[in-house]
Amino acid sequence: MKIDIIGAGSLGLLLAGRLTQSGNDVRLWCRGGEQCRKLKDEGLTVSYEDGRDPTSISGDRFMSAPIEGFADAYLREPSDWIIVTVKQDILHNVLPEFLSPLKDLREQQVHIICFQNGIGHMEMLSNLLPKANLYAAVTTEAAKRKSLTEVIHAGAGEVWIGEWSLKNGQTHNIHTDLQVNYLIEVLIMAGFSAFLSNEVDTMIYRKLLINAVINPLTAIWRIPNGELLASEERLQLMKELFREATMVYDACGVTYDHDAWDNILKVCRTTAGNTSSMLADVLASRSTEIRWINGSLVEMAERTGTLVPLHRLICQLVEGI
Repeated sequence: MKIDIIGAGSLGLLLAGRLTQSGNDVRLWCRGGEQCRKLKDEGLTVSYEDGRDPTSISGDRFMSAPIEGFADAYLREPSDWIIVTVKQDILHNVLPEFLSPLKDLREQQVHIICFQNGIGHMEMLSNLLPKANLYAAVTTEAAKRKSLTEVIHAGAGEVWIGEWSLKNGQTHNIHTDLQVNYLIEVLIMAGFSAFLSNEVDTMIYRKLLINAVINPLTAIWRIPNGELLASEERLQLMKELFREATMVYDACGVTYDHDAWDNILKVCRTTAGNTSSMLADVLASRSTEIRWINGSLVEMAERTGTLVPLHRLICQLVEGI
């Protein structure tokens, strides 16, 4: 399968390495020229925290190039799938320029799958590329980028994929879509636990709830996930964020699990030593996804007249950092 991966961060490198190793034709699109040069010269390495031997892929087994050349390459030689792994701010503020040349292509040609935290990006892409087949992915895979050419697979998880549709909130029967079924097989052959879902929107909101409680607090306090459970004061603030978020979900008619709070505590325990993506961004002086996580809850609250003062404050604190 020919696959374009836009974004060479931790998840992008992990996908590129595994998919190339299993025999796929991968084009990896980077934001920086230096990373492209290093990937060509040094190749790509996937290492593992569980002690397994690292996997090294030479730079001639996949293509790495600056994102500026993506549209021309795709129009000359379309891929079977475009996988977008960049974070929300890049997706909204940078990618439209490079994706918009695809807007007039037939829907049979363009298949895009998006791996992002938060919400809002699928609606933006639907407006930008109305003829494209858009899919959303939710993953619990844990990866950390060690360098421009090496990624550490920190923990195996699952990948859930579902078709995105804005027509009365309905989705097509993705189980009859040969293209996405083939992609699932390819991901499984590459070593991922991949599944189809008819409720991917529900899963997105489930992950949004978890991220909105965990990520900003780890970023503000500069602590790994597990340290959130170290004191009653931290737990109390988590509970208040959770309460406000579920008030918004109730007002908007968004369903959530009856044991959602217990699931958040479980995530903290099972990823106790992990650095959240938001904390990693803060430590690297990068823009965070706070606007599309807690900020999305604030926007939902505004539409329903729900008061969420703590989420507003959290947004301001993280943006202030």
